[in-house]
Amino acid sequence: MRSALDALLAPIPQGPRGFQPRSFPRHAWAPMTDAEWALLGPLVTRALVPHRGRRAEDPRRSWDAIFWVACSSGPWRDLPESLGKPDTAHRTLRRAARSGLLDKLLMGLSDHPKVKRVLDPLGWRIARAWRRAARLLTMPQLLLAKFLGLTDALPCRPDRLPRPFLSETIVAQAQDLFRLPWNRAHHRHLLALHRLMAGDRRCWRLTD
Repeated sequence: MRSALDALLAPIPQGPRGFQPRSFPRHAWAPMTDAEWALLGPLVTRALVPHRGRRAEDPRRSWDAIFWVACSSGPWRDLPESLGKPDTAHRTLRRAARSGLLDKLLMGLSDHPKVKRVLDPLGWRIARAWRRAARLLTMPQLLLAKFLGLTDALPCRPDRLPRPFLSETIVAQAQDLFRLPWNRAHHRHLLALHRLMAGDRRCWRLTD
């Protein structure tokens, strides 16, 4: 178990071309057990170094708060007072998203042979937290969740996410078509490919 956690702290390893889709059983929020925190704590405490003049945060409570919001369908302001301030939890999630920590947590849910679901006991909560943070993530991060097959983490169906690799297909086909007489059907075909490449952000849902 320790070697798998160490692998998560290392740069994200390369895996096969893609993993089979999988989802996690839905469940209501509950505070992390000591065993669950033993898995998560070594990974997240490094991301909670306080700024000068700010009181150090309680990482366990911060992540319990993140998971509470992630497992709910309500706004951050509904967070119970016992779990701290919503701004504190949201700041912790933003920091995790921008630092790459969320990528490592998501990798810990995957079937990659070097980590092999080491964080599975927290699978539903981590996937939901990732989904809550979707608008903070870069496109490579969102495509990572799709690549790992973790559908619960995605804000929409996988086919509605952008497909940047289609750009190479579009360029290649456009070069071929430019050598032919203009044709309306060819034009519609390229437009359809372009729409597929861009995805459909209107379908995004951070909660359900």
